[in-house]
Amino acid sequence: MKSRNSFFVSVSLALFLSVFIGCSGGGGGGGGDGTLSLSLTDAATLEYRAVYVTIDRVDVHLGGDENGPNNWETVAEPGRTYDLLELVNGVLEPLGLTELEAGRYTQMRLIIGTEPDAEPNIFGSAHPFANYIVLADTDEIHELFVPSGVQTGIKLVENFTITAGETTELILDFDAARSVVKAGASGKWLLKPTIKVLDAGEVSSIEGAVVDQNGAPLRNALVSAQVSDPLAADSRDEVLFEASSRTDAEGRFKILVRPDRTYKIVAYKNKYDYDVECGVEIGFHETVNLGVFELDSLESEPVPGYASVEVNVTVSGDEDVTVSFRVEGCGGMIEVAFIEMGSSGVEDLILPEGTYEVVAWAGETETWLSSEEIVAGSTATIDINL
Repeated sequence: MKSRNSFFVSVSLALFLSVFIGCSGGGGGGGGDGTLSLSLTDAATLEYRAVYVTIDRVDVHLGGDENGPNNWETVAEPGRTYDLLELVNGVLEPLGLTELEAGRYTQMRLIIGTEPDAEPNIFGSAHPFANYIVLADTDEIHELFVPSGVQTGIKLVENFTITAGETTELILDFDAARSVVKAGASGKWLLKPTIKVLDAGEVSSIEGAVVDQNGAPLRNALVSAQVSDPLAADSRDEVLFEASSRTDAEGRFKILVRPDRTYKIVAYKNKYDYDVECGVEIGFHETVNLGVFELDSLESEPVPGYASVEVNVTVSGDEDVTVSFRVEGCGGMIEVAFIEMGSSGVEDLILPEGTYEVVAWAGETETWLSSEEIVAGSTATIDINL
């Protein structure tokens, strides 16, 4: 691992995030109305070739009893099937633009569809399901089941204000990596959406490029923005994942992040080493350009510089499990990789050789913590009981 000197250029960000699409579900007239603009983006993952999610509509909460039919208003009805992995590197997909009565709104809900749209998928074929994944480096397709929320919606507790005569622009940041969970005994793949709501009027971006040891662009490297809290009472909270992107054919990346924070930016690709930039500070409406990350290939003879890791999880309950693999860096810990898995199951991944702090948790269970030595060329097995 190379720890890069903190060198970057911060410039004003002309982040024109206005999103225009036909109005839907109008919310009243007169001089007391403002406009809500919604768009969709995604945090990246290397585990899947495609992640398809069908979004029927988006509602906002008008206050009062949330179960009252008159307290919710539809603000977007896209009725579309999106490949979330096309919405990375700062790409924004319009969801809707509508007028709303001025005031403070307390909730939003996303209605996941049960019927796909008529557009072709990455294979040029009709969608086999409304919600499904294609595994990385394969043509293997798995339907995503929604345990709950199809009828009542995925609720996002996020306050926002509509001001008369002005446009409020919100970005729904759908984290595909943390939203797809492989259940244990059933073998099903579940869709449990993890979504952040970003204010486009404040959001900033971090960009740069990733190359290999010969200076060639690296496609599909994962670059994540992380926040560190070394004094956190619980180990699970020492590293907080904020956002991520994966590099394009030219090795470039762009991550949309919340402003006024200090980030650690970690770049990693399977069978390569990782690289980290420490202490990346960013203000409101800024772009920080980090230049180039260099990742060394770990393919070597007779033994490669990485190992296969098998993770076995057993949980007393039905909670989903997060397993985080961390190393020391930037005066604390950084996350190199993570797994989201069901309450009883097995997952595999590849990690560079080294000593890792492995942190696992499921809901309100006590955090599981272990130090694991990963030896190059071997297969490591980690058994986790929660």
